[in-house]
Amino acid sequence: MPRYLVLSSSSQGYALLPEEAGELLLSHKRGKVTYRDEGIVIGDVVELDKDGFISKILPRKSYLPRPRLANADEVLVICSLKKPSFSSYLLDKFLSMVNFCGIHAAILVNKCDLASKAELKEARENLSYYERLGYPVFFLSSVDTTLFDYPKLEAYLGKKKVAFMGQTGVGKSTLLNTLDPTLKRRVDALYPDVDRGRHTTKETVLIPFREGYLYDTPGFSDFQIVDMNVVELATFFPGFESLFQDCPFVDCLHLSSSKNCAIVKAVAEGRIPKWCYEDYCKIHEEVKEASKWKKRR
Repeated sequence: MPRYLVLSSSSQGYALLPEEAGELLLSHKRGKVTYRDEGIVIGDVVELDKDGFISKILPRKSYLPRPRLANADEVLVICSLKKPSFSSYLLDKFLSMVNFCGIHAAILVNKCDLASKAELKEARENLSYYERLGYPVFFLSSVDTTLFDYPKLEAYLGKKKVAFMGQTGVGKSTLLNTLDPTLKRRVDALYPDVDRGRHTTKETVLIPFREGYLYDTPGFSDFQIVDMNVVELATFFPGFESLFQDCPFVDCLHLSSSKNCAIVKAVAEGRIPKWCYEDYCKIHEEVKEASKWKKRR
């Protein structure tokens, strides 16, 4: 039976593309169609009944709840050095969620052409920590493909399904237009008096790109981790995965009060940067507080 990839949704229906070959078509679902109690999301692979209605969602190989999408091979977490300013705290939040969902992540630092040499040097030094953890890191100017790591990024995208994820205003849509000018994704300038961007992408869409696909997603002005508890954060926070099993307790939260904690020891020895650990402690408090609100409901 032919299988179709869900590219987008609207009041008109779901835009579908045959996995093998064929023309784009529009379809509705018939009745309640779910996969593990979750409705159709962008990136799903579906089957149609004899009347052309969506009748089944096929098993997903990955799922990301925020932004909601399915079957991504990779998530490219996009930051910017300037306008808005780089935030390791937000980066660590995004990476924690992606790790928790079991999807491989890479990091793209955009708008490097706006930074001074000193700012760029500091960023490269800080981001080298993530490279040592195994995250590919790309430095880019979204408006000039002759600068920085643009050729390396094109090679990385390859034939995969790659989801763009990041803060509002970091240049996701601009980057898509640079990669393929025929896409013409809508782009607005930053608000002139605020170090934040406008939400130019309102919905997640899956875009055919050369031999693969790219997910364009709405930006986040405030990204809250609501799907993890404190133990899961302690497990999936970037850089902790290879060390937490050395802690004496399986539910160690890696706080300063934790006894014989391998993470705390690594921070003291400089193997984990202090600023990264401070990000963790801040996110830990947020997840802890969010869990309290869940229990009250």
